[in-house]
Amino acid sequence: MSSNNLTITERLTNVSERANELCDTVQNQMGQINHALASKSAELDAQYESFKAGMVESINGLNVYKEGLTKRFSFKQHLSAGGYTSAADGPDDGYKYCAAPKDPYYVNLIEFDAQHIGNSFGSNGDSFKCDFLMSHRGMASYYDHLVIHGASSHDCVSARIEVKHIMHDVALKLFISEPGEAPRFIDITKADVGKTLTVFFRRINKGYGNGIARVSLFVDTRPHCGSERAFTATCEYTSVNGRPCAERVSHNQPSWEQ
Repeated sequence: MSSNNLTITERLTNVSERANELCDTVQNQMGQINHALASKSAELDAQYESFKAGMVESINGLNVYKEGLTKRFSFKQHLSAGGYTSAADGPDDGYKYCAAPKDPYYVNLIEFDAQHIGNSFGSNGDSFKCDFLMSHRGMASYYDHLVIHGASSHDCVSARIEVKHIMHDVALKLFISEPGEAPRFIDITKADVGKTLTVFFRRINKGYGNGIARVSLFVDTRPHCGSERAFTATCEYTSVNGRPCAERVSHNQPSWEQ
């Protein structure tokens, strides 16, 4: 039938039907487009996660960034010095100017777990480095700075430690825990500034696949009463058994078994 013979009502009905068909077509096409976009988004997300996994990994709550064989991480923290009392009536007889002296802190920079892969702390050629800088309110004249260059392989973890700057003779030490040995502290004093110290965090012949070798610092803030301390530690390593420590700062003395 010619459209010329249709009534106005019939013509309006045809227009309405065609409009509905068009809307249905558009809705179907939008649905297809949205489905395609969702699929592509999921694909891109999967590709990003795969790419990210090759670049960064979360280990013990820290992002560890990968570049070839090298993995890097950093962390920072404030260390309370316990406040100051000019009346010298603090509770610690050795540090009377400390209003509320704090127990010494242990700062665990990096560790190597021999039980993870291969019953060793690393393989031939594995190395690590940690840069530790601690200051009071960002003052370049009131800081401690160590740069630790080391190796982690087989049954040994050792390092050469560059002593860049030390603020107080008794406030910063190296802490070492090895199997079959009493815990050891190595003083780092102002007299060591400019020197490079050789330190074994785990000596050979202590056993393969035996516990954790850890690079730890002992920080006593009591000599700095009234001068809060804060540090940043930046570490890198190549061993598959290296990692940031789960407990990086605490008042608990770590042991090689932990």
